[in-house]
Amino acid sequence: MEEPWIQDAAEALDRITRDPMADAVPGRVTILSVAAPDGRGRYRECSIELRAEASGVDARTIGMAVVFDTRALPPAGTVLPARISRSHPDAVEVDWDALAR
Repeated sequence: MEEPWIQDAAEALDRITRDPMADAVPGRVTILSVAAPDGRGRYRECSIELRAEASGVDARTIGMAVVFDTRALPPAGTVLPARISRSHPDAVEVDWDALAR
């Protein structure tokens, strides 16, 4: 279990370095669409459209490129935990590991 002061120090460092995720809050994303990857290969980059929501942040639709195992592309409607920046709402960190849980 992480000590509270470590989290506080990490957040302070993010603010000092002007990391857009410095003021991120817990939220969630809903996968709206996943474009089929081109080419061959097990792991491919896919374009994905997400709806990001968090308390104190206006919900918005964003697009990103993500590398997925093409045998297990997440379906539309999947909801995943995420961190969303309050000052840069397009800055989103999705917990992709939650797909495996």
